[in-house]
Amino acid sequence: MDLYRCAENFYELWSQDTRRALKMWRKLEPEEIAFIERMNAVYLSEELSFEEAVREYRRIEAEFVERAGDNEYHVVETRRRITEWLLDEALRDEQPHEVCREIWHELLQRGFSGIEKRHSMSGIYARCCQMNGEFEAGLAVIEPLIAEVEQGHADPTLPPNPRAFYEQELAIDRKIRDELKAGIRG
Repeated sequence: MDLYRCAENFYELWSQDTRRALKMWRKLEPEEIAFIERMNAVYLSEELSFEEAVREYRRIEAEFVERAGDNEYHVVETRRRITEWLLDEALRDEQPHEVCREIWHELLQRGFSGIEKRHSMSGIYARCCQMNGEFEAGLAVIEPLIAEVEQGHADPTLPPNPRAFYEQELAIDRKIRDELKAGIRG
């Protein structure tokens, strides 16, 4: 009987999460859905070289910036998200450091949508540095993040969700830092 109640509770919680996710999905505008589908098509394509993927991402960027018209928020977010995908693609396709650095600088100019995105993209760039043997450049990005996370995590008034985020990020960032310091190419 306890097992039955446990399964019933799990199903109810899962159903609530699923309903919440579906509500969030329904809030997406058709433009957002179209953008996501186009980006995923490029990312999942195995036939495209890195250069071809970049051209395709830039075409998508131009198209959706034009569609955004005078909506500055959508213009900025579209450009920012394209650059994030480019950096991820550069790591995945093992591009030279110069390519990664150029994309990283573009991303720094365009900014980050939030702390989570800044941390994840900084980790991706640090991995690019590691992959290319540019250990000092990777450390220059990851060490300030660790200090920031440690400071935020030390706040006794920090709510549970940000605390969990900081704990997860701290483990990831320390692992990257340790590998960079050891000179381990990724």
